[in-house]
Amino acid sequence: MKKIAIIGAGPYGLIALDRLIKRAPKSEKIDLLLFDPDGPGGNIWRKDQSDQVIMNTVMQHVTLFSEDEGPNLAEWNRTEAPSYLKTFERGEEFFSETHLEKNDYCQRRYYGVYQCWFFDELQKNLPENVRVHLIKEKVIDMTLSKGTVTIQTDKDYQVTDVILAIGHSANYLTSEEAKNQKFAEENELFYQGPGNPSDTPLDSLVDGENVVLRGLGLSFFDYIALFVAKWGGSFIEENDCLRYEPSGNEQHLIVGSGRGLPYHARPNNQKNPGEDANPQILTEAFMEQFQGSAAELFDLLKKEAELAYYQQKLANTEINLNEFLKDYRTGDRKVVLQNYQIPVEDRLEWSVLFDPAKETDPREFPAFIQTYLKKDIAEAELGNCTGAVATAIDTYKEIQDPFNYMLDHEKFSPKEYYDDFFGSFNRSYSFLTIGAPVIRQKQLLALVEAGIIEFLAPEMVVERKAGEFFVYSKKDAERSFKTKNLIEARLPATTLRRTKNPLLIQMREKGYIAPHSLTFDGEKHETGALQVMRKTHQVVDQAGNAQPHIFCYGIPLEGLDWLNAASPRPKSDDRVFYLANQIVSVIYQ
Repeated sequence: MKKIAIIGAGPYGLIALDRLIKRAPKSEKIDLLLFDPDGPGGNIWRKDQSDQVIMNTVMQHVTLFSEDEGPNLAEWNRTEAPSYLKTFERGEEFFSETHLEKNDYCQRRYYGVYQCWFFDELQKNLPENVRVHLIKEKVIDMTLSKGTVTIQTDKDYQVTDVILAIGHSANYLTSEEAKNQKFAEENELFYQGPGNPSDTPLDSLVDGENVVLRGLGLSFFDYIALFVAKWGGSFIEENDCLRYEPSGNEQHLIVGSGRGLPYHARPNNQKNPGEDANPQILTEAFMEQFQGSAAELFDLLKKEAELAYYQQKLANTEINLNEFLKDYRTGDRKVVLQNYQIPVEDRLEWSVLFDPAKETDPREFPAFIQTYLKKDIAEAELGNCTGAVATAIDTYKEIQDPFNYMLDHEKFSPKEYYDDFFGSFNRSYSFLTIGAPVIRQKQLLALVEAGIIEFLAPEMVVERKAGEFFVYSKKDAERSFKTKNLIEARLPATTLRRTKNPLLIQMREKGYIAPHSLTFDGEKHETGALQVMRKTHQVVDQAGNAQPHIFCYGIPLEGLDWLNAASPRPKSDDRVFYLANQIVSVIYQ
């Protein structure tokens, strides 16, 4: 008899559960134990969080079903949700979500409801030899002995195999963050380290003082929504733009980051499930023969996006588009653009996308930010099938298989892997492709125009002076602000060394898991991920041995695998399903 534990009931844990059920051998009894104190959906998607935070993926592009065995989130919302919510605890709070359309963005907690329904559906028609147990307890330790694994919560559970599908974990603060925390405690200030914005006690902010947010990614936009709800302000639509109507309770927000700009807005979606971009250059056959550098691969991804861009940009011109695209695909960019006399203003400039503020005088940055936001909103609203820039961004985002191929086959050199791919490329990729919905960018613009939010120029600096936090930009040090409120507006990084997760700590201390690292230039560099065997996702212990019955995928592997926070897309052979099947195949072999 197999007794398999899945630790974590978010999307990765539920998908692993689904695969274990559907692929269970009929000849053996199977007990499946799903551990999560928050139940299906886990902590990030829990049902009791604020209704102000939303997903950054449209509903029709989210699913938990591989091979389209069930409805995606939008289809479920239209068909199953209305009746399910009548039986769901506090279901009346979600009825408004049933009016959303397939290209809308639902509340983050509503995806958690979908996950609860998914779990309920899995239990309806279980094979006779399979039993599922949901255990709403926190796993705090694990002990390995020959042939068995002991899972410890408030009591012990004996199992044969374990899948770690743990989501984001809190971390112990870095030395600099710890100094900020201590400084705040000594001077009665408010300091929030990296964490889930929904968990931040905004009611504990020092009243009447500026609030500084460091970080301009997705967590930043969650904070903006939570602040507006706290203040009681509202957005008024006027001529397809938003105007912020203050309540009088607002605090001045000073925001910044290294780049100094919020992530590009997510383009309005015009694609149905299964209509992701297909590579014209970076095909599977091409990748099997590819022996080039990481820089060459990144450049070819840009060329893929450029082909999509010019297909839209030149569609209504006198240029023979098919001939142009054929020549561009195989030829030198500059030569082809010159031969076809493409005006400079019609060309795709990557520096404008990746570093929009490059030519801006730092002293003019507050004015520039409004121009940037307006342009970004306009381009995103043209849509990912008809807008040239939006189409290019979506193509750049969706062509991921070549990079997973390079990781799986260990084609990157250690330095390319650490510095180039998970370093500079991944940062730029996130800035360009993992942004918030356009509505969030519009709300941000309205708050800037209302004088509620003020941006620092790039290269933000935080210092501790005279009992307060002191912030400015390295590029414009004369413009500075004092504050008693500082928020690190980002989720905790994946880091096995600093994790607060009690299970991972115990496994690390017992030598069961080891940090993933690479060595180059005479130095060892840890990625933050834990080490697994790539072909099986069995964890590797500190002696370098694969643990035959312990598996891991998802967030704890960010830095070894890529884009582990993304929920799977329907009709796409999503990698999450591939990895889950890989693990289940080994367990059942």
